Amino acid sequence: MGFFEGKKPAAILKHAVIDKYVSPFAGKTGLYSPGHRVAVIDGYAGEGRYDNGDEASPALLLRKARELQGVNRQLEGYFVESDPTSLMKLRQMVAAEGVDLPMQVFSGGIEDQLDNLLTLVKGIPTLVYLDPFGVMIPFRKTAQVFAQRPSQPPATELLINFSAVGLRRVAGLLTSIKDIPGRPATLARMDAACGGDWWQKVWLDHGDEKERAEEAVVVEYTRRLAADQRCSWCVTPVRNRARHKPLYYLVFLTRHRDGFTEFAEALSLGLGQWRKAVYDIENADTLFADEAAFQASEQALEDGWVNEIEGNLRRLLGEGKSFVISRRYSEVYGKAAGQARQTHLRKAWNRLHPEITKTSPKGKGKLLQLLIEPA
Repeated sequence: MGFFEGKKPAAILKHAVIDKYVSPFAGKTGLYSPGHRVAVIDGYAGEGRYDNGDEASPALLLRKARELQGVNRQLEGYFVESDPTSLMKLRQMVAAEGVDLPMQVFSGGIEDQLDNLLTLVKGIPTLVYLDPFGVMIPFRKTAQVFAQRPSQPPATELLINFSAVGLRRVAGLLTSIKDIPGRPATLARMDAACGGDWWQKVWLDHGDEKERAEEAVVVEYTRRLAADQRCSWCVTPVRNRARHKPLYYLVFLTRHRDGFTEFAEALSLGLGQWRKAVYDIENADTLFADEAAFQASEQALEDGWVNEIEGNLRRLLGEGKSFVISRRYSEVYGKAAGQARQTHLRKAWNRLHPEITKTSPKGKGKLLQLLIEPA
């Protein structure tokens, strides 16, 4: 099956996360922006749709732009594509589906277009989405997303698909005894993407534990990107099957606590769609496809998350001090971070009221911003 013929689970996850995240991002950051404008820069836009009609990121963003018009938000799309064939199809898709929408298509590579695009979106909240097939653009260019925009509003956020396949391919050159043409240039390209050759030592220090090595490289890359920018960040490995090696790591950086918590909600929902896609594929044309069985497995997962959060809340409240959930997010969610949502927090919280906490979550929204007090 060709790449653009239809989505595989790894693509379903990244698009589901964007779908679930763009609305709260635009809703919150666009409240006070000029003309309620919010921008998304899609640096590797592709054709816009898969050959079977499924949405790729540009088609998804066009749909979101129309939805957001209903809540007085203007979502602007800036799509960049370098491949001539994909560019032609992208232009056709935007022309056909983006009538009267503020969507622009740019020819070339995101590395060359980034300065211009950041100028175009100056003064409005912006999410930059980078989804390369291989090695990322140079670190110094990626860092400009934050460096060229002030630490105060407008909001600036960065979503990257860091290719695990590309990293493994290049890292293989570090230990290969073969005389491989272009080895120095390939390693230099990865050095530039990572902002130095530090990644080589990180990789080699892990020996034969390749998956731990690649995750360590991606985590350190993200930490360095977030340094001095006061960014919160998370890294999530993404696979086509649970037992497969990661295809890429979903890297997210934000300067605002709400951005982090809203992204965690979107990631949780996206992972649910990913699990359903994997289940349907693995049980297609068999006698084992059973919706009730899938729902039971999902319920077991959610029960585990609630139990995890309940245990963490008990421990934290046992310290005898009040705290705002969002300020101790990682401690509250624990092993359920990136998987559980506020609905699971609410269930765990309800179990503890009024014996463990005198604060009730009933009838209250934005639980993450609430102060929870010991009983």
